[in-house]
Amino acid sequence: MIASIRKSLNGLKRDREHGSGWLTLQALEILKAASSASSAATSEKFLAAINQVIDALAEARPDMVSIANYALHFKGELESAGVTSKSPQRLRRAAFSIATRLIKVNEKAAASAASNAAKLIKKRHIVMTCSYSSAVCSALELARRGGIDFKVLAVESHYNKISYGAITAQRLGLSGISCRTVPDSQLRWHTARADIILLGADTISLHGWLINGAPSLELARVAKRKGRPLYTVCETAKFDVRGFLAGLRHAGPGFDMLPLELITGLVTERGTLQPDDVFKFSIEDLLGSTGDRPH
Repeated sequence: MIASIRKSLNGLKRDREHGSGWLTLQALEILKAASSASSAATSEKFLAAINQVIDALAEARPDMVSIANYALHFKGELESAGVTSKSPQRLRRAAFSIATRLIKVNEKAAASAASNAAKLIKKRHIVMTCSYSSAVCSALELARRGGIDFKVLAVESHYNKISYGAITAQRLGLSGISCRTVPDSQLRWHTARADIILLGADTISLHGWLINGAPSLELARVAKRKGRPLYTVCETAKFDVRGFLAGLRHAGPGFDMLPLELITGLVTERGTLQPDDVFKFSIEDLLGSTGDRPH
Protein backbone atom coordinates (compact mmCIF):
# COMPACT_ATOMS: atom_id res chain seq x y z
CA MET A 1 0.00 0.00 0.00
CA ILE A 2 1.23 3.50 -0.85
CA ALA A 3 2.72 5.18 2.23
CA SER A 4 0.57 8.32 1.97
CA ILE A 5 -2.61 6.23 1.76
CA ARG A 6 -1.56 4.14 4.75
CA LYS A 7 -0.90 7.34 6.71
CA SER A 8 -4.37 8.66 5.84
CA LEU A 9 -5.96 5.37 6.89
CA ASN A 10 -4.16 5.45 10.23
CA GLY A 11 -5.31 9.02 10.76
CA LEU A 12 -8.90 7.96 10.08
CA LYS A 13 -8.64 5.15 12.62
CA ARG A 14 -7.21 7.40 15.34
CA ASP A 15 -9.42 10.45 14.81
CA ARG A 16 -11.58 11.04 17.88
CA GLU A 17 -12.47 14.68 17.33
CA HIS A 18 -14.59 14.55 14.17
CA GLY A 19 -18.01 13.01 13.65
CA SER A 20 -18.94 10.15 11.35
CA GLY A 21 -20.14 12.46 8.57
CA TRP A 22 -16.77 14.17 8.25
CA LEU A 23 -14.88 10.88 8.55
CA THR A 24 -17.03 9.27 5.85
CA LEU A 25 -16.12 12.09 3.51
CA GLN A 26 -12.45 11.57 4.37
CA ALA A 27 -12.80 7.85 3.57
CA LEU A 28 -14.09 8.73 0.11
CA GLU A 29 -11.22 11.17 -0.36
CA ILE A 30 -8.83 8.33 0.50
CA LEU A 31 -10.42 6.15 -2.18
CA LYS A 32 -10.11 9.00 -4.67
CA ALA A 33 -6.45 9.55 -3.78
CA ALA A 34 -5.69 5.81 -3.94
CA SER A 35 -7.28 5.63 -7.38
CA SER A 36 -5.19 8.42 -8.85
CA ALA A 37 -1.93 7.49 -7.09
CA SER A 38 -1.84 3.86 -8.22
CA SER A 39 0.90 2.86 -10.67
CA ALA A 40 -0.30 -0.72 -11.11
CA ALA A 41 0.78 -2.20 -14.45
CA THR A 42 -2.28 -4.43 -14.89
CA SER A 43 -5.98 -4.25 -14.11
CA GLU A 44 -5.62 -7.24 -11.79
CA LYS A 45 -2.91 -5.53 -9.75
CA PHE A 46 -4.89 -2.28 -9.62
CA LEU A 47 -7.99 -4.07 -8.34
CA ALA A 48 -5.95 -5.96 -5.76
CA ALA A 49 -4.38 -2.74 -4.49
CA ILE A 50 -7.62 -0.75 -4.36
CA ASN A 51 -9.45 -3.66 -2.71
CA GLN A 52 -6.83 -3.61 0.03
CA VAL A 53 -7.73 0.03 0.69
CA ILE A 54 -11.46 -0.75 0.55
CA ASP A 55 -11.10 -3.57 3.08
CA ALA A 56 -9.03 -1.37 5.38
CA LEU A 57 -11.66 1.38 5.24
CA ALA A 58 -14.51 -1.06 5.92
CA GLU A 59 -12.69 -2.20 9.07
CA ALA A 60 -11.28 1.18 10.16
CA ARG A 61 -14.27 2.44 12.15
CA PRO A 62 -16.73 -0.43 12.64
CA ASP A 63 -19.06 1.74 14.72
CA MET A 64 -19.53 4.12 11.76
CA VAL A 65 -21.19 1.97 9.10
CA SER A 66 -21.51 4.77 6.55
CA ILE A 67 -17.78 4.36 5.86
CA ALA A 68 -18.21 0.66 5.09
CA ASN A 69 -21.42 1.28 3.14
CA TYR A 70 -19.73 3.76 0.83
CA ALA A 71 -16.55 1.66 0.51
CA LEU A 72 -18.48 -1.46 -0.47
CA HIS A 73 -20.71 0.49 -2.85
CA PHE A 74 -17.54 1.83 -4.47
CA LYS A 75 -16.22 -1.73 -4.71
CA GLY A 76 -19.36 -2.97 -6.44
CA GLU A 77 -19.29 -0.21 -9.04
CA LEU A 78 -15.59 -0.71 -9.65
CA GLU A 79 -16.02 -4.45 -10.14
CA SER A 80 -18.69 -3.74 -12.75
CA ALA A 81 -16.32 -1.37 -14.52
CA GLY A 82 -13.60 -4.02 -14.40
CA VAL A 83 -15.73 -6.43 -16.40
CA THR A 84 -15.66 -4.11 -19.40
CA SER A 85 -12.15 -2.71 -19.03
CA LYS A 86 -8.89 -4.58 -19.39
CA SER A 87 -6.80 -1.43 -19.33
CA PRO A 88 -5.41 -0.36 -15.93
CA GLN A 89 -5.44 3.25 -17.09
CA ARG A 90 -9.16 3.12 -17.90
CA LEU A 91 -9.89 1.30 -14.69
CA ARG A 92 -7.96 3.91 -12.72
CA ARG A 93 -9.97 6.68 -14.37
CA ALA A 94 -13.20 4.81 -13.65
CA ALA A 95 -12.27 4.42 -9.97
CA PHE A 96 -11.41 8.11 -9.70
CA SER A 97 -14.72 9.02 -11.34
CA ILE A 98 -16.72 6.73 -9.02
CA ALA A 99 -15.06 8.18 -5.92
CA THR A 100 -15.63 11.74 -7.15
CA ARG A 101 -19.31 11.05 -7.80
CA LEU A 102 -19.80 9.38 -4.41
CA ILE A 103 -18.26 12.40 -2.70
CA LYS A 104 -20.92 14.54 -4.38
CA VAL A 105 -23.63 12.07 -3.34
CA ASN A 106 -22.36 12.23 0.24
CA GLU A 107 -22.23 16.02 0.30
CA LYS A 108 -25.69 16.36 -1.24
CA ALA A 109 -27.24 13.92 1.24
CA ALA A 110 -25.61 15.66 4.21
CA ALA A 111 -26.75 19.07 2.99
CA SER A 112 -30.32 17.85 2.43
CA ALA A 113 -30.52 16.24 5.88
CA ALA A 114 -29.25 19.44 7.49
CA SER A 115 -31.73 21.53 5.49
CA ASN A 116 -34.62 19.32 6.60
CA ALA A 117 -33.52 19.54 10.23
CA ALA A 118 -33.16 23.33 10.07
CA LYS A 119 -36.91 23.56 9.40
CA LEU A 120 -37.61 22.08 12.84
CA ILE A 121 -35.99 25.03 14.60
CA LYS A 122 -38.35 27.86 15.44
CA LYS A 123 -37.93 31.42 16.71
CA ARG A 124 -36.76 31.63 20.35
CA HIS A 125 -36.25 27.88 20.56
CA ILE A 126 -33.79 26.47 23.03
CA VAL A 127 -32.10 23.64 21.16
CA MET A 128 -30.22 20.99 23.12
CA THR A 129 -27.60 18.66 21.69
CA CYS A 130 -25.08 16.10 22.87
CA SER A 131 -21.70 14.85 21.65
CA TYR A 132 -20.52 16.51 18.40
CA SER A 133 -22.34 16.21 15.09
CA SER A 134 -21.42 18.07 11.92
CA ALA A 135 -24.98 17.36 10.67
CA VAL A 136 -26.54 19.04 13.71
CA CYS A 137 -24.15 21.98 13.50
CA SER A 138 -24.93 22.42 9.80
CA ALA A 139 -28.66 22.42 10.55
CA LEU A 140 -28.22 25.06 13.24
CA GLU A 141 -26.07 27.20 10.96
CA LEU A 142 -28.69 26.99 8.20
CA ALA A 143 -31.43 28.01 10.61
CA ARG A 144 -29.36 30.97 11.79
CA ARG A 145 -28.66 32.09 8.22
CA GLY A 146 -32.39 31.84 7.61
CA GLY A 147 -32.98 34.51 10.22
CA ILE A 148 -34.14 32.25 13.05
CA ASP A 149 -33.08 33.47 16.48
CA PHE A 150 -32.48 30.64 18.96
CA LYS A 151 -30.11 29.43 21.65
CA VAL A 152 -28.22 26.16 22.01
CA LEU A 153 -27.39 24.07 25.05
CA ALA A 154 -24.56 21.65 24.30
CA VAL A 155 -23.95 18.88 26.83
CA GLU A 156 -20.20 18.78 27.49
CA SER A 157 -19.97 15.07 26.60
CA HIS A 158 -16.59 14.51 28.19
CA TYR A 159 -14.47 11.58 27.04
CA ASN A 160 -10.68 11.15 27.25
CA LYS A 161 -10.18 14.79 28.24
CA ILE A 162 -12.13 15.94 25.18
CA SER A 163 -15.30 18.00 25.59
CA TYR A 164 -17.37 17.44 22.48
CA GLY A 165 -19.80 20.06 23.72
CA ALA A 166 -16.97 22.59 23.72
CA ILE A 167 -16.11 21.61 20.13
CA THR A 168 -19.75 22.18 19.19
CA ALA A 169 -19.82 25.58 20.93
CA GLN A 170 -16.60 26.65 19.23
CA ARG A 171 -17.94 25.83 15.77
CA LEU A 172 -21.32 27.46 16.36
CA GLY A 173 -19.68 30.54 17.80
CA LEU A 174 -18.04 31.17 14.44
CA SER A 175 -21.55 31.55 13.00
CA GLY A 176 -22.70 33.89 15.76
CA ILE A 177 -24.91 31.26 17.39
CA SER A 178 -25.36 31.53 21.15
CA CYS A 179 -24.24 28.18 22.59
CA ARG A 180 -23.79 27.35 26.26
CA THR A 181 -22.04 24.17 27.34
CA VAL A 182 -23.82 22.16 30.02
CA PRO A 183 -21.95 19.91 32.47
CA ASP A 184 -22.86 16.25 32.04
CA SER A 185 -23.92 16.17 35.70
CA GLN A 186 -26.56 18.89 35.05
CA LEU A 187 -28.07 17.28 31.95
CA ARG A 188 -31.39 16.39 33.60
CA TRP A 189 -32.12 19.87 34.89
CA HIS A 190 -31.29 21.60 31.62
CA THR A 191 -33.34 19.19 29.51
CA ALA A 192 -36.50 20.66 31.05
CA ARG A 193 -35.56 24.03 29.50
CA ALA A 194 -35.18 22.68 25.96
CA ASP A 195 -37.84 23.03 23.27
CA ILE A 196 -36.22 20.48 20.96
CA ILE A 197 -33.27 18.10 21.09
CA LEU A 198 -31.12 17.31 18.06
CA LEU A 199 -28.58 14.48 18.00
CA GLY A 200 -26.31 13.10 15.34
CA ALA A 201 -25.78 9.38 14.79
CA ASP A 202 -22.83 7.18 13.94
CA THR A 203 -24.99 4.19 13.02
CA ILE A 204 -28.69 3.38 12.77
CA SER A 205 -29.31 -0.34 13.25
CA LEU A 206 -32.20 -2.20 11.66
CA HIS A 207 -32.39 -4.04 14.97
CA GLY A 208 -33.91 -1.01 16.68
CA TRP A 209 -31.15 1.19 18.04
CA LEU A 210 -28.64 3.86 17.12
CA ILE A 211 -25.10 4.69 18.23
CA ASN A 212 -24.10 8.18 19.29
CA GLY A 213 -21.63 9.73 21.69
CA ALA A 214 -22.33 9.53 25.42
CA PRO A 215 -24.32 10.67 27.34
CA SER A 216 -26.91 10.57 24.54
CA LEU A 217 -28.79 7.68 26.15
CA GLU A 218 -29.38 9.56 29.39
CA LEU A 219 -30.42 12.66 27.46
CA ALA A 220 -32.90 10.64 25.36
CA ARG A 221 -34.41 9.00 28.45
CA VAL A 222 -34.84 12.32 30.23
CA ALA A 223 -36.33 13.90 27.09
CA LYS A 224 -38.84 11.07 26.86
CA ARG A 225 -39.92 11.51 30.48
CA LYS A 226 -40.26 15.27 30.12
CA GLY A 227 -42.08 15.10 26.80
CA ARG A 228 -39.38 16.89 24.79
CA PRO A 229 -39.14 16.00 21.07
CA LEU A 230 -35.83 14.40 20.16
CA TYR A 231 -34.66 14.02 16.57
CA THR A 232 -31.54 12.49 15.12
CA VAL A 233 -30.03 14.11 12.02
CA CYS A 234 -28.21 11.76 9.66
CA GLU A 235 -27.99 10.45 6.11
CA THR A 236 -29.53 7.07 5.29
CA ALA A 237 -26.03 5.84 4.39
CA LYS A 238 -25.66 5.41 8.16
CA PHE A 239 -28.36 2.72 8.18
CA ASP A 240 -26.77 -0.66 8.89
CA VAL A 241 -28.68 -2.54 6.20
CA ARG A 242 -25.83 -5.03 5.75
CA GLY A 243 -25.96 -6.02 9.41
CA PHE A 244 -22.34 -5.18 10.23
CA LEU A 245 -23.27 -4.61 13.87
CA ALA A 246 -26.22 -7.00 14.12
CA GLY A 247 -24.65 -8.86 17.03
CA LEU A 248 -23.55 -5.78 18.94
CA ARG A 249 -24.76 -5.69 22.55
CA HIS A 250 -22.75 -2.81 23.98
CA ALA A 251 -21.39 0.39 22.44
CA GLY A 252 -17.69 1.11 22.59
CA PRO A 253 -16.07 3.47 25.12
CA GLY A 254 -17.52 6.95 24.91
CA PHE A 255 -20.58 5.86 22.94
CA ASP A 256 -24.17 4.93 23.78
CA MET A 257 -26.75 2.65 22.19
CA LEU A 258 -30.18 4.32 22.08
CA PRO A 259 -33.39 2.36 21.45
CA LEU A 260 -35.18 3.91 18.47
CA GLU A 261 -38.35 4.06 20.56
CA LEU A 262 -36.77 7.04 22.35
CA ILE A 263 -36.47 8.95 19.07
CA THR A 264 -39.28 11.21 17.80
CA GLY A 265 -38.01 11.09 14.22
CA LEU A 266 -34.96 10.57 12.03
CA VAL A 267 -34.23 13.59 9.86
CA THR A 268 -32.55 12.38 6.68
CA GLU A 269 -31.99 13.50 3.08
CA ARG A 270 -35.30 11.73 2.32
CA GLY A 271 -37.24 13.72 4.87
CA THR A 272 -38.18 12.96 8.45
CA LEU A 273 -38.68 9.23 8.93
CA GLN A 274 -40.43 7.49 11.77
CA PRO A 275 -38.34 4.92 13.66
CA ASP A 276 -40.37 2.07 12.14
CA ASP A 277 -39.40 3.25 8.63
CA VAL A 278 -35.84 2.08 9.32
CA PHE A 279 -36.92 -1.55 9.14
CA LYS A 280 -38.14 -1.06 5.55
CA PHE A 281 -34.68 -0.24 4.19
CA SER A 282 -32.56 -2.66 2.19
CA ILE A 283 -29.18 -2.49 0.48
CA GLU A 284 -30.89 -1.41 -2.74
CA ASP A 285 -32.23 1.69 -0.97
CA LEU A 286 -28.77 3.01 -0.07
CA LEU A 287 -27.00 5.68 -2.10
CA GLY A 288 -29.82 5.87 -4.61
CA SER A 289 -32.01 8.82 -5.53
CA THR A 290 -32.40 11.16 -2.57
CA GLY A 291 -36.00 11.68 -3.57
CA ASP A 292 -36.96 8.04 -3.13
CA ARG A 293 -38.78 6.85 -0.06
CA PRO A 294 -38.19 3.41 1.48
CA HIS A 295 -40.41 0.63 0.15
